[in-house]
Formats: sequence, structure tokens, C-alpha cells
Amino acid sequence: MIVKVNYDRDSATITVTCDEEDVNVEVNTNEITDDQDELDFEIAVDLSSYQESFNDDILDGDNN
Repeated sequence: MIVKVNYDRDSATITVTCDEEDVNVEVNTNEITDDQDELDFEIAVDLSSYQESFNDDILDGDNN
């Protein structure tokens, strides 16, 4: 899985995308710090649909 983060300094916009269609990612807009010294932000990733495929394998005895 690849998560791509793009920050547009002119508009101060953070865009997050993921190459997995079933995985939702978004920026926690309440936790952005953008000042002269740093840019900090949190990304929320919902892996529940992705995890379900592994749960099925574990129940079948194949956890590799």
C-alpha cells in the first residue's frame, strides 16, 4: 500500500491519496501545524476492509 501526501504551500492544502481502493485515508484537519519552522499533521487510515481479507485467511489457518 502506498499513501501519497501532497502539500500545496501556496494554498496550505494537504491532499492524501492511497493506491488501494478499499482503504480510506484523510487528513485530521484539527491537528495541522503549519508555521515557519515545521509542518505537522495527522493522517487517519481506515484499514477495516483491508483487514477483513487477512481475518479470513487466519480463520482458515493460513496466517502468512
